[in-house]
Amino acid sequence: MSSSSRVRVGTLVPFVEGKSGSPNASSLPMPSIPIFEGSNVVGRSNLVAVDKRVSRKHLSLRAVPDGSVEVVVEGTNPIVVRSEGQRRKVCAQQRAKIMPDDVLELIPGEYFMKYVNMSDERKISASVDSHDLKKGKRHSEEDSVAAKRNRQVMEDEALARTLQESFAEESASVTEVLSSLDSAGSSERNKERTHSVGPLKDVLPLSFRLMRVQGLPSWTNTSTVTIQDVIQGEVLLAVLSNYMVDMDWLLTACPSLRKVPHVLVLHGEDGASLERLKKTKPTNWILHKPPLPISFGTHHSKAMLLVYPQGIRVVVHTANLIHVDWNNKSQGLWAQDFPWKEANDMSTNIGFENDLVDYLRALKWPEFRVNLPVVGDVNINAAFFRKFDYSSSTVRLIGSVPGYHVGPNMKKWGHMKLRSVLEECVFEKQFCKSPLIYQFSSLGSLDEKWMSEFACSLSAGKADDGSQLGIGKPLIVWPTVEDVRCSIEGYAAGSCIPSPQKNVEKDFLRKYWSRWKADHVGRCRAMPHIKTFTRYNGQNIAWFLLTSSNLSKAAWGALQKNNTQLMIRSYELGVLFLPKTLQSVPQFSCTDKSRSNLDKLALGKNIKTKLVTLCWKGDEEKDPSAEVVRLPVPYQLPPQLYGPEDVPWSWDRRYTKKDVYGSVWPRHG
Repeated sequence: MSSSSRVRVGTLVPFVEGKSGSPNASSLPMPSIPIFEGSNVVGRSNLVAVDKRVSRKHLSLRAVPDGSVEVVVEGTNPIVVRSEGQRRKVCAQQRAKIMPDDVLELIPGEYFMKYVNMSDERKISASVDSHDLKKGKRHSEEDSVAAKRNRQVMEDEALARTLQESFAEESASVTEVLSSLDSAGSSERNKERTHSVGPLKDVLPLSFRLMRVQGLPSWTNTSTVTIQDVIQGEVLLAVLSNYMVDMDWLLTACPSLRKVPHVLVLHGEDGASLERLKKTKPTNWILHKPPLPISFGTHHSKAMLLVYPQGIRVVVHTANLIHVDWNNKSQGLWAQDFPWKEANDMSTNIGFENDLVDYLRALKWPEFRVNLPVVGDVNINAAFFRKFDYSSSTVRLIGSVPGYHVGPNMKKWGHMKLRSVLEECVFEKQFCKSPLIYQFSSLGSLDEKWMSEFACSLSAGKADDGSQLGIGKPLIVWPTVEDVRCSIEGYAAGSCIPSPQKNVEKDFLRKYWSRWKADHVGRCRAMPHIKTFTRYNGQNIAWFLLTSSNLSKAAWGALQKNNTQLMIRSYELGVLFLPKTLQSVPQFSCTDKSRSNLDKLALGKNIKTKLVTLCWKGDEEKDPSAEVVRLPVPYQLPPQLYGPEDVPWSWDRRYTKKDVYGSVWPRHG
């Protein structure tokens, strides 16, 4: 964090209890931590060596100009505050105020930090041998594996939890305003519509939708979905996979979930958030956090598996299970229903099925046994999900699971999985050397070598004349500071675009920045939490990926050991839309009895799919054997490059120009 972007009021200075004077800095368990006006976070990433007793967000500190600091214990373990000879234990969710010269014990009896304000810092620094300090700092930054890993914590959306919790009050007030706008409507805002786009057709089982956004004109929510649209009907078993879960909101927004007999929640929560989740969940629900074998990974996948008497609904989307994600953001969701397999059909050679079962197996949830009306007593494990007929699937699943993947497993996950699927595909000649789009909501700490590696994977595939498509030039679609300031949430929207200045403002990234322009779907002011990657030519789409993956090595993986190993930190999941030639398929639904196995399109006829944006203006009548699939790509293609005045959003800069609610950023700075 740049000290020039925020006002510094003091420092937490480490020391070793029992030593006289100031110890050599290389012997300290953590470096000094600068404290700035407004919000600060202290946690595991500040330690030199990993200690899981210290939560990733162990303390939040709010400093005011007079130098005093309010401390809130966010982790599960207590701290101790020593002030004026008194020693006070402060437990989870409790608050304490600290003044200069007070001491914090991050774990009682361990990790001592003295709070020093700016006026006293010179005295402290004079008493420390500068040679030892530089040597210790160099040692921790260059030689310590833990320190290198600590930097990776910035690479994923773990920052979102910190920021969303910090600004919960602001989000609530914004929501009230948006709700009133939503109910009142506005004929003026209808003038914002710049393209006439019809409703999306459901002729083929390619169901990609944007989510409904409060406070926008009604036309912008045509063909959009809410959580109630997805979770409906007689659900026998639900598997809900996500990163953040607000149980109170979920059960209020979707009360039918209370009636589901068996619910498994795969989550990424920890610390106080996990304790809240345990306390608020229904008694029959099972919680499981998939194993994270590599530091600073997250369980980030967002999906639902809903089992019905008729079959299964598979849903992959981009929203956390929290209010703001399902109401205030630009988000995407794909869903398709599949019937149970016939008793004599246990074939497993369908790519989608293998993708799904391989991914579910990696989650390692504790098996449990249920009695289902259709199949009787069954174990709910990864293999159970082979009982459904996925032959009508027209997407592929692209998953990431943490680990060091070698041999054949290298091509099963992350960007290497995407590469291997694209290598098997044939595309129209128009996509040779056509550009790529990376659109996401959190930017990792990247370098040019990895960007080349990633572009190579996304450029895989052959043209219909047998030639390789060739490397495409990527552009990054990312909101500017002005976009966030003028959004329907104001600066509060920035809490869900949690990328630090040090990642965003790298010189080599400047050539990639492109504007978030979404007039055609009315979402210029609904900041994106959706993540999409695509290759396009004009309004024609070669392929399109809707995913939970941000642009980071943690999510997509990085090649190591001379390209013989792929290292991934996090769980992610996405669906890849590809052009297909397929026989007409049943239109099956688990909840709509009018759409069943008997409803077919021109039986026995081959259908080619052609992927286009909503703004495509071709002639669909030219080739009656082709089915044009309009994907609601939520941003303008081709994107508009940043102008000289445009600044990419980063959450840890200070912005003094007031937003639409009259606030500055950070809110309490």
